[in-house]
Amino acid sequence: MKTLYYNGDFVPMTQEDATFEALLVADDGTIAFTGSLDEARCRAAGAQEIDLEGKAVLPGFIDPHSHLTGTTQYISTASLSDCTSFDDIVDALTAFIEKRGITAEGVVMGTGYDQNFLVEGQHPTKDVLDRASREIPIFIVHASGHMGVANSRSLELVGVTAETPDPEGGLYGRVEGTTEPNGYAEEPATLFNFYAMCQPRMNLDVPAMFGEMQDYYVENGVTTAQDGATQPDFADMMAAFARAGKMKLDIVGYPMDGHGVEGMLERNADFDSQDYIGHFRLGGIKMFLDGSPQGRTAWMTEPYEPGEDGATDYVAYGTMTDDEAYAFIRSGIDTNHQVLCHCNGDAAGDQLIAQYKRALEDSPNPDKHKLRPVMIHCQTIRRDQYQAMAEIGMIPSMFTSHIWYWGDIHLKNFGPVRGGRISAVRDALDAGLPFTFHTDVPVIAPKMLETVWCAVNRVTKGGAQLDEDQKIDVFNGLKAITINGAYQYGEEDRKGTLEAGKLADLAILDANPLKVDPMDIRSINVLETVKEGESVYRRA
Repeated sequence: MKTLYYNGDFVPMTQEDATFEALLVADDGTIAFTGSLDEARCRAAGAQEIDLEGKAVLPGFIDPHSHLTGTTQYISTASLSDCTSFDDIVDALTAFIEKRGITAEGVVMGTGYDQNFLVEGQHPTKDVLDRASREIPIFIVHASGHMGVANSRSLELVGVTAETPDPEGGLYGRVEGTTEPNGYAEEPATLFNFYAMCQPRMNLDVPAMFGEMQDYYVENGVTTAQDGATQPDFADMMAAFARAGKMKLDIVGYPMDGHGVEGMLERNADFDSQDYIGHFRLGGIKMFLDGSPQGRTAWMTEPYEPGEDGATDYVAYGTMTDDEAYAFIRSGIDTNHQVLCHCNGDAAGDQLIAQYKRALEDSPNPDKHKLRPVMIHCQTIRRDQYQAMAEIGMIPSMFTSHIWYWGDIHLKNFGPVRGGRISAVRDALDAGLPFTFHTDVPVIAPKMLETVWCAVNRVTKGGAQLDEDQKIDVFNGLKAITINGAYQYGEEDRKGTLEAGKLADLAILDANPLKVDPMDIRSINVLETVKEGESVYRRA
């Protein structure tokens, strides 16, 4: 049935001051008309009419980087995000074990701890987690997703011992003065070993959870989401969900380097396309080159501020050699796949730009300049790097919420100048780049309006004002989660603005972000989310 929306504050995102009186949705879920209410009614015989009563209507928000499959942690793990001490962590884990009746045959995963906000000021160790249980395997994951801690039983099950070497691009913590592991693990080269141990023991019923996993997005106005480091089992599972009609929104997967990329693409070849099947497709391939700035593992060209060890030359490290990075990028370009790459530190950014340029020069693919590669996170990227990205058509997808959540930590780790210009959005705008904003779910919830609030205001949780020269206006912030997001996915012809012929993906809000005080943007509520003309979320 056709649907006519009227009496709303329409924000089509075509121009800053553009608006219209009515929007007509066709039977096929596309926008049939935007313009005057009288003309819309002339075209809308038999249409259902919806009086918006002044609500704001924007294009459905587009998530340019997150981990949809990671939302299982919201449902199945112990939340440690409110813990402020080792004792809090032990109490939270103990309560989780008791509530769930977990035995030695099971496992406990905890998520969201951050040593920056613990009174001890450091990561816990296996000895701390052993206080919750020595018999049940326990593994907790840092808020950034780049570090974790295992108890003694988990170390035993994974086989990490005093003789276990640190893998390339990662490390295991050691008891001081020995090689005995203390439970700490850094970067995916170590973390995936613990995930592989945990997942079978968790007995997750993902099909039963899948609707709830998607709800985290649609409740925040998101109509296109990403699974940004897709694992083989989840790639196959989401393909099956799509064929079974279980998708509420469009989901784009990116098979992860080191996890059988070719196999995932081959098994799901029908989804390896710009066209969705049942709201799912594979958009390209994913790699990462460094770690987390708040965890001091982002790879930098200049040293961090001295930490607990007093070191004045620490710059962290990369996760791949130049030749390894080149080979993966080249494989993507040669096979006509978009490459997404995690880069937080500017040294990692230098490596990505250099190796992408090298692969571009060498690849015979005639369409190699149309692939729109993406640098993910971009926390400390320099002005000259944004200019270099523009030269090769590389898109910065920026985790601007770092400004609020970890801005105070960045000031501590990098000092007032470098720390003050994290998420340097203005530099990206000046370089003419179609930047996007993301939340890296499950690191934080997919609150897309909060990403705009952070970029516009640049205020930290502690009340510090970061570099005001990097502020941007609200309209350009909204572009980052609408039309620019569509451009990143190569879908700007069907998403990102409210125009006739595009999909009727709508975010209906209780206020227009362009008309409120910029400090109030993140307080705006999503009242309803519409995907291709169908309501997929309505606030109670």
